[in-house]
Amino acid sequence: MVNFITPPILSELLPAFLAHIPTAFTSPQPPPSLFPILSPILRQRIRLLAPARNSSSSVEETWLALLTWSATAGPKLSAHLATQEFIPHPSSGELEVGETSLKGFHRQDKETIRACAELLELDVEVTYIWIGNDPDGEDDGWKIQDVRLTEDSENQKWYASVGEADQAFYDQSDAYKSPVVPSASFATASQQAPVANESEGEGEDDDYWDMYDRTPARTPMVPQKTDMPSEDSYYARYGDVQPALEPELTSAESSNPITMPLNSQSYSPLSTTTANTASTTPPMVLSSSFLSNKDENTSVTHAPRPISVASSSSSTRNSITKLEESAAVQVQSELGVKQHISSTIKSLYRLSKAAGIQRDEFERMLQTEVAVLAMMDDGDDSQTW
Repeated sequence: MVNFITPPILSELLPAFLAHIPTAFTSPQPPPSLFPILSPILRQRIRLLAPARNSSSSVEETWLALLTWSATAGPKLSAHLATQEFIPHPSSGELEVGETSLKGFHRQDKETIRACAELLELDVEVTYIWIGNDPDGEDDGWKIQDVRLTEDSENQKWYASVGEADQAFYDQSDAYKSPVVPSASFATASQQAPVANESEGEGEDDDYWDMYDRTPARTPMVPQKTDMPSEDSYYARYGDVQPALEPELTSAESSNPITMPLNSQSYSPLSTTTANTASTTPPMVLSSSFLSNKDENTSVTHAPRPISVASSSSSTRNSITKLEESAAVQVQSELGVKQHISSTIKSLYRLSKAAGIQRDEFERMLQTEVAVLAMMDDGDDSQTW
C-alpha cells in the first residue's frame, strides 16, 4: 500500500501547537492533548523528562525546553516563549498565528521526510516529520519533531516540494557510493600491477577481480614453523611397530616355552647378597597356558560406577533451564499474537472509517463475528464427541 504524502497545512497545524504553550507556565506537566500532535520519539522524551507534577521550576526549565533536541537551545526557547503573548481571537477563540512561511522539505533517509515551518513574528521554527501508522494517533500526518529559535536554525538545505527532496536525496546517495577501500598491501599490489584495456568496461572488471589473486594472504595467527618429516621417514616408522601375536602363531609356538630371565639389574638393587642370589637363580619358564589364563584374567568386566550427585544436579538444572526457556517462548508467542490481533482490529477500523462506516456499526459487526465464533466452538465440541 502506497502512502501519499500531502503538504502540511500550517493554518491547521500551528494553532493546535500554540494553544498549548501558555499551559507550560501554569503547570509543570504538559496537557494530554499535546501528545497526539508530537512525533512518537518526542512524545516519549517529554513523558520521561518532564518536571514532576508538584515541582516548581523557572521559565527556562519548563517542558517547552524539551521540544528541541539541542541541549543549549532549550532554555532559551522556553524563556523566549514566556515573553510572548498568546491571546485568542475575540470572535473565533483561536490563536492568531500571524505571518508564517514554509521553508521546504528534506528527506533524511528512505523512511523519513521532514518539513520546516517558520513563524516570522515569534522568531520560531517548527520542524514536522511525516508519521505513518502512528500507534497513538488515528490517521497519518505531520507531527512535531523539533522546535527551536530562528537564530538556532539548523544548517539544512530545504526543497520546495517532496518530489524535489526525494530527487536530491537519491542523487546524493548515488554520488556518495564508492568502491571498497583496499588495504595497504592490496593498494601496493594494485599500483604495481599493470591495467590493460582501461577503456573497455569488461577489461576493467576483469583486472579488478584479478587483483584479489595477487593480494597476499594474511592471517591473525602467529606463524609457527614446524619441521615436517619427509615421506620416507614417515613410512619407515611402520617397520619399528611390533605386530600383535595372532592365534596361529600362538598355537605354533606353544611347544617352545618362553623364557624370561630374572636379572637383579632389571630392578632396583636391594643389597649385594640379594644380587648374588638372584644371579644364581635359574630362569623362570612361562608356558602358553599361563599366558592364555593371563589374557582371560585381564578381560574381566568391572562393575559400573554409581552416578555422582554433581552429575544428577547438573542434569536437573539443565531440565529446569529448558522448561524456563520454553515457558518464556510461550509467553512471547502469546504476546505477539495479542499484538497482531490488536493491530489488525485497528487497521480494520481505519479501513471501515475510510469507507464511511460509523463506529457503532463497526462494533456491531465485531460483536456479530464473536457470536459466530462461539457457534463454531460449539460445533467443534459436538464433532469431537
